[in-house]
Amino acid sequence: MVLKIGGDTLALDADIRRQIESEAKKLADRFPGERMDAQVTVQEEFDQLHGHRIRCELSAKLASGHQVVVRDARKIPAEVIAEVFASARRNVRRLRRHNVLALTPASQPVAHAAQAAGR
Repeated sequence: MVLKIGGDTLALDADIRRQIESEAKKLADRFPGERMDAQVTVQEEFDQLHGHRIRCELSAKLASGHQVVVRDARKIPAEVIAEVFASARRNVRRLRRHNVLALTPASQPVAHAAQAAGR
């Protein structure tokens, strides 16, 4: 997995970088046959409704040609990073399941049933 980490000064924090790298390794280990190029952006933002929060965005390009983009914002950086990667795992799993279902020949049993009904 190719991983790029960017953002404001939060992206330079060693603990945050270590957590992102650890979560990225877990994501890559979860899907060993899938090549991914990921970019993580961590920034501090101010929202008038919620105050200061940390925004994390993960953009992952999969070898199958799909792209997964997940964004979230929370008060604590560790929570937002963990949630973004958990959401990315769910999305990649959903895409892989969808690809497997698309590859199975679902129309073949319907054709046999139509031929049997026509006889």
